[in-house]
Amino acid sequence: MRSSTKTDHVVNVRITHKTARVPLMEAVVFKDKEQALAELHAMENVTECLILQTCNRIELYLVCEESEKTLEAAKQYLANRAALHYEEAFVAIETALNYDAYRHLLKITAGLESMIIGEEQILNQVWDAYLEAEKAKCTDSILKHLFNRAMTVGRRIRDVTGINKGAVSVGSAAVELAATLLNNLENKKILVMGAGEIGTLVAKALARRCLSPIFIANRTYDRAVTLAADLAGQAVKFDMFQEILVDADVVICATSAPHILLSKDIVSRSMQQRVNQNDLIIIDISNPRNVEKTVEEILRVNLYTIDDLQLIAEKNLAERQKCVETACHMIDDELVILGDDLKKLSVRLIISSLLSNAEQIRQVELAKAIEMLGDVDDKTRKVIEDLTSILLKQTFLPVIENLRVAASNDDKELIDTAIKLFDKVGKNGVDLKNV
Repeated sequence: MRSSTKTDHVVNVRITHKTARVPLMEAVVFKDKEQALAELHAMENVTECLILQTCNRIELYLVCEESEKTLEAAKQYLANRAALHYEEAFVAIETALNYDAYRHLLKITAGLESMIIGEEQILNQVWDAYLEAEKAKCTDSILKHLFNRAMTVGRRIRDVTGINKGAVSVGSAAVELAATLLNNLENKKILVMGAGEIGTLVAKALARRCLSPIFIANRTYDRAVTLAADLAGQAVKFDMFQEILVDADVVICATSAPHILLSKDIVSRSMQQRVNQNDLIIIDISNPRNVEKTVEEILRVNLYTIDDLQLIAEKNLAERQKCVETACHMIDDELVILGDDLKKLSVRLIISSLLSNAEQIRQVELAKAIEMLGDVDDKTRKVIEDLTSILLKQTFLPVIENLRVAASNDDKELIDTAIKLFDKVGKNGVDLKNV
C-alpha cells in the first residue's frame, strides 16, 4: 500500500485554430504519434498521456503528480516542435489544469471548441485519440474515465440541443465559402480532391447545392468511383485531374496526403490552357496543406485555406447561440460529477490494496479453521467461506465509503491515517489469539 496519498493532476497543453494559423499548425504537427506518446510518457512525473490531433488542433493531455512542472515541460515540448516558429508557438500555446482541462475536453466533444460549432467528426477523432493512447499503453484509470465520460456527454448534448443539425463540418464550411464567393454554385464545374472522411463531407455538401455533376479525384480510384456513384458525380483518375483543372470553377482539396499535390507549376500550366473565363478558386482544407502557397501569385487564381473559413464559423456560431448556452449549462452540471469521480479514483489503489490484504488474511485464517474442523463436507465449507467473505465486506464497507468521502473532500490527513493503519495490518496480519 502507498505510504502517502498521491494527487493526480490532469494537464492540457494545446495549439488550436483559435490562436494559430495554418503554417504554425503544420510546423508542430506530429507525423509519428506513437513515438511522441512514448516521449511524453517518459517525461518525469507523467503517468498517463494522450495526443488529440485534427486539422485545426494539436492537444496534449497528461496525468501527473507535479502539475506546474509538467505543464511547463509539455509547453516547452510543443514549442520546440515549431522550430523556426518557436516564438510564435510559445505565444499561441494555451494550457488548462484539472477542472479547466475537464471543461475544455467536454466542450470539445460537445462541438463547442470546433471551428464549425456542433461539428460531428470530432467525436470520432477524440475516441480514436484515446484508443491510440490506450494501444500504446499510455492510459490508465484517470484518462479512461475522463475520455469515456467526455464521449457520453458529447453525445448527450447533441441529442438534447440538436447543435449538430445541418451543415456542421469543415467540409460543409468550405462549400459555404465557395457559394459565398460565387454567389451560387449552380452550373459550376467543381473538382473535389480526396474521397476520405473530409472529402466525402465536401462532396455530400456540394451534392445538396450543386445541380451539375461533381468531379471527384482520389489516389485510390475505386473509392472515387464509389463516392461519385452515390452522389451522381463523376470519378476522375488521379493522374488525370489536371484535365478538369483547365475548366474548373472551384477546386476543393481535402486529402490526407503529406505533401503538395497542386504546385505552382501544375496550376500555371493549367491556367495557360484555360478556356473558362472565370477565375479559378482553390480551397485547401487539407492538413498538412496540399496546395503550394505560391499558387496565389498566379493571375486569376484565388487561394483560400482553413484560416479563411473564420467568417463562415462566426455565422455558424450566431445561428447556434441558443444551443451553445444550453450545452454550457449541461457541461457545468457534469463537471461537478466528473470532478468528484476523479477525486475518488485517487483512492482506488488504496482501497484495492486494502481489500487485497484483508482477503489474503481471510484465506489464511479460513484454511486454518477448515483444518482444525477436520473432515468438513462441501456444503459446510461453502457456508463458512461465504460467512467469512460477507463479514469481510461488511466490515470494510464503511471504511471504503469513508475513504471515498475523504477523497471528495480533499481530506488527505484522514487518507494518510488510513494508509498507515491498514498498511501495518497488511504487512503483519492479525493473530486473534493474542488480541
